[in-house]
Amino acid sequence: MEGDCGKDDSERFGEEAVEEDEEMLKKRISAHPLYGLLIEKHLNCLKVGLGDIEEVGITTAFNQADHTKLNATIPRSSELDNFMEVYCMTLGKLKEAMEKPVQETATFISTMYLQLSELNVTPEPSSPVLQLDKSQELET
Repeated sequence: MEGDCGKDDSERFGEEAVEEDEEMLKKRISAHPLYGLLIEKHLNCLKVGLGDIEEVGITTAFNQADHTKLNATIPRSSELDNFMEVYCMTLGKLKEAMEKPVQETATFISTMYLQLSELNVTPEPSSPVLQLDKSQELET
C-alpha cells in the first residue's frame, strides 16, 4: 500500500509541474510583443468565417506591411519569437485563403440576383403584343 501512496504523490507532483509549466508558457505568450497582433489576426479570420467581409480585398497590403514590420522590429532570439512570427503570418495567409471563396460566392449570388431580377421584369402595357391580345379578346 505504501508503494501506491508514493506513486500517487509522484503523479500528483508531475501533474502540478506540468500545470505550472503550462501556466508559465501562457504568461510568456500573453506577454510577447506579437501577442496583440496574433489576437488581431485570429479575430480577422473569425470575422471572415462568420461572414463579416468588410475587409475583403485589402488583406494583401496589410499582410505585406505586417510582414515588413515583423522582420524589422522583432529580433529572432528564441523559439517563441519564431513561432509567434510564423503563426501571425500563417493566420494572415489563412484569412486570404478564406476570403477568396467568400468573395467568389458573393459575386455569384449578386450575378444570380441580377439575372433573376431581369427575368421578373413585367412587360409594359403599351407594348404592341399586349394591345393585339386585348383587342382580340374584346372582339370575341
